[in-house]
Amino acid sequence: MMVLMDNLVIIEEVAIALKDMYDAFSIEFYTDLGQENLKNLKHVEIGENENWCQVEPLVRQYVHFLRKLDILQLNQLEYDLNFQYRIKAVTGVSTKIAYNYGKHRYVSKIINDLFGARIVLSGIEAQQERLDRLLQRLKDGQVISRYYTRHDGKYHATHCYFQSDNRYFPWELQIWDKNRELKNYSEHVRHEKERHMQEGID
Repeated sequence: MMVLMDNLVIIEEVAIALKDMYDAFSIEFYTDLGQENLKNLKHVEIGENENWCQVEPLVRQYVHFLRKLDILQLNQLEYDLNFQYRIKAVTGVSTKIAYNYGKHRYVSKIINDLFGARIVLSGIEAQQERLDRLLQRLKDGQVISRYYTRHDGKYHATHCYFQSDNRYFPWELQIWDKNRELKNYSEHVRHEKERHMQEGID
């Protein structure tokens, strides 16, 4: 029971910390853009259309601006916990855009992890029902915008998203069980290789 309580407390604290960072970053990034230049990302297809032409430059601006994040708090999370984060490389974003261009796919589904974080906890998978209840409470409290648990081959993880406005790019937090860590990494590598083959990347 103590492991469960510790895990849930940790997840809640990490989620709140990331939400605070996300909100502060969003205010700084979007304030000067002008509301008329922002589009609902659920309605913008990646392809040859006017809305995408307005959104596409923001993707690269956003990635560059992420480099200005205050990393002290993120580094503290890395130090205290089995926590990692990464900012997606511009080349990776460009490849993803090229692969999905003109396939009637929406920005919100494709460009959803420009900032991604992962926390690995022992025993969290066995507490899935309680984890779901916690995440639903965080969603109801507008800490996270949505979440789901993904089962894909040997990969098993819960993905959470932070998005305070449908016009803003979301951040992602993945929750892994320690016992799944190696399998999840292997599945991630396999998935990336398959995706690169589909995209014609060496």
